Amino acid sequence: MLRTLPAILFALLLLMAAARADSPLGAPDAPPVPATMSAAEARKVLDVLRDEGKRAQVISVLEAIAKTAPAVAAAPVPGAAPAAPVPAKAVAPAPAAAPAAAPAKAGELPIPLAPNSLGAEILVGASERLTKLTASMMSATRVVTDFPLITRWIGHLIRNPEARDQVLAAAWRLVVVMAVSVAAERLSVRLTRPMVLHLAVRAPDPPPRRRNRGEAVAADSPAARARRRGSLLLLLRRLPFVLGRLALDLLPLLVLAAAGYAVLSTPLGDRPTARLVILAVLNAYLLTRFVVVLTRVLLAPFTPRLRLVPLSDDAAGYLTRWVRRIAIIAIFGYAATEVGLLFGLYRVAHDALLKLVVLAVHLCLVIMVMQKRRRVAELIRGRRDAPGAMAMLRQRLAAVWHIIAIFYIVALWLVWAFEVPDGFGRLIRIFIAAVVIGTLARLVNLSAVSALDRIMREDSDFVSRYPRLSTSARRYHLAARATVSGVITAIAAIVLFEAWGLNSFAWFATGALGDRVVSALISIGLTLIASVIVWELANGVMQHRLARTSRDGQAARIRTLLPMMRTALLVAIVIVAGLIVLSDIGVNIAPLLAGAGVIGIAIGFGSQKLVQDLITGIFLLFENAMQVGDWVTVSGLSGTVEHLSIRTIRLRAGDGSVHIIPFSSVTSVTNVNRGIGNASVSVSIAYEEDVDRVCTVLAEIATAMHGEPRFATGMVSELQLWGVDKVEAGGVTIVGQIVCTDAARWPVQREFNRRMRQRFAELGIRLAMPVQRNLLDPVPLQGAAPQEAATPAGAG
Repeated sequence: MLRTLPAILFALLLLMAAARADSPLGAPDAPPVPATMSAAEARKVLDVLRDEGKRAQVISVLEAIAKTAPAVAAAPVPGAAPAAPVPAKAVAPAPAAAPAAAPAKAGELPIPLAPNSLGAEILVGASERLTKLTASMMSATRVVTDFPLITRWIGHLIRNPEARDQVLAAAWRLVVVMAVSVAAERLSVRLTRPMVLHLAVRAPDPPPRRRNRGEAVAADSPAARARRRGSLLLLLRRLPFVLGRLALDLLPLLVLAAAGYAVLSTPLGDRPTARLVILAVLNAYLLTRFVVVLTRVLLAPFTPRLRLVPLSDDAAGYLTRWVRRIAIIAIFGYAATEVGLLFGLYRVAHDALLKLVVLAVHLCLVIMVMQKRRRVAELIRGRRDAPGAMAMLRQRLAAVWHIIAIFYIVALWLVWAFEVPDGFGRLIRIFIAAVVIGTLARLVNLSAVSALDRIMREDSDFVSRYPRLSTSARRYHLAARATVSGVITAIAAIVLFEAWGLNSFAWFATGALGDRVVSALISIGLTLIASVIVWELANGVMQHRLARTSRDGQAARIRTLLPMMRTALLVAIVIVAGLIVLSDIGVNIAPLLAGAGVIGIAIGFGSQKLVQDLITGIFLLFENAMQVGDWVTVSGLSGTVEHLSIRTIRLRAGDGSVHIIPFSSVTSVTNVNRGIGNASVSVSIAYEEDVDRVCTVLAEIATAMHGEPRFATGMVSELQLWGVDKVEAGGVTIVGQIVCTDAARWPVQREFNRRMRQRFAELGIRLAMPVQRNLLDPVPLQGAAPQEAATPAGAG
């Protein structure tokens, strides 16, 4: 609520300034109404002008006024005869200060707006209206804030010996009179207190309050009628005691008045100025005490038996305190301004002080509203579970009653302070129009939102058949509700402004600013709707593609590409829609496009490597060169693919180390996980072994493995023997392969080698032993020939 209070005050100032601009006081060009002057007043003015001292004093005062306030009423001169009072409306207001600089043309605005475009017209029109409103508000506020005149008047009282003597003489006489009067009052209060306490004790007790406030009682039920009869009888029984309490409380006030007037009839009241000051303060004190006494009699904060109003002790004490504060501020503030007039206070300054006093009273009311807004809201709301339209209206009113109350409290002061013509009548009409139009707009809004909810309501069949469509509908349901409510609120505000006399319908005439704004809003809305449709269709296609490829084992690749594609599409839609919107409101988008092109070129040159990484990564992902979990060899590094981003590959090597490779350095990819993995068979047997027998043994091993369940799914074919690959001195090499899946290649190959070794050992098939020829060259004896020996490899 504290955040909304400045907005309420600013809106009220704008309304009052606009209304004041239509009045003669606020119109800068209105000719001043000539002031009339009688013959006696003319003679008094001539006497002042013929006297040199008085004339110099008038000149000094007028110079001071001219420096502080450009448009004020003529100030009374201390020591001079009072001039004829000039009505406030007869003073011609000072012309508003010229603006520092004329508004720039549409083509010279800081924002590149096209001439005669919607944006330029809005900015120029808003600037002109803001200038007029500011001038009206400044001229109106000048009347309320004439503080320099008050300081100059105080300085005059201090410097002028005659005025200072008058103030001091009135001050000590006032202290004496008030001291005697207040002492007499206190003595009377002490004497009447026992009788007041006796009345409080003898008064009838209040009925016990219901503890359970949630129980509802019908208004026409016997219990409710009995309760009303009991309350009326209690009030009648209390009335004599309350009247006695009122008489006893008024008695000290009579004693106070008698004592004060008696002292004032002595020589203390000989001086006319001092007598008037004492009367003003004494009457203000009497009136304040009377208001406090009357409030205390009605509310009885400390004596519940004498209370006429059904309130709690806390509520009665709270109201009593605030009534006393408001009475002191209002009554003594008014008395102080009147006393200032007696000592030569300028009339304009007197009016400013009086308006500040009334402002303080209204601020007290605002504070009371803020402090008790929750309690009053509970009383307005009533039962939370009550059905019906009236209960709903009470719920809404309970939520905003304090805003309405603060609005009208401040509005009353602004109407009175700014002297708005027919201001109070306007406030009544504003209130009635706001209630009627607001109620109708609320009903229309409820009907429209309910119809929208029925249209977008989903049944189980629809959700099961179109899950993605139902999700999108739920996503945009709240946005659609907000849009409908916003349109209805805007229409209601326009109708309300027309009812307030602001002629808002003329804003939307053909060719007017409002007509262009509505056309631009419709165009912008259609653009946004088209953008949303394109976005949702593209999302649907992507999700469908992801769902279809997840069955093919390519979901990881699609999930890698999908965020990038969504982001790129979103950026493109936002840029295109933003440019269309800017073009609709009149912004020249050619400089924006040129600037974006220059920035794009600069970014492209500065980040060539990054762009290369992105482009290479996109193509590799589109071509499905690798997936997460594949064993690949990239840039001379091998490992399992752990992560694929749009820029890098992360490999986990066999020793556990991690390799992060940018796509720009990838020239070739070796992927062993692409459906087929051949288990190679290569064995070297001794030269003396039977080759056909060994081939038969190998085929039997492969056939046995193919018949086992754990290898059957991984082995695509039987053993494919290619025959004798090598014949060497140490043995014969037989090669072949078993076609397997990529995942079963290494398990099949390792198991085949294990069984082959075991089978060869059982059948006594010897493996080839490499032959190594060693040439011994010892130191020969004289006449001995060199010897040559061939030994098997590994022999000692």
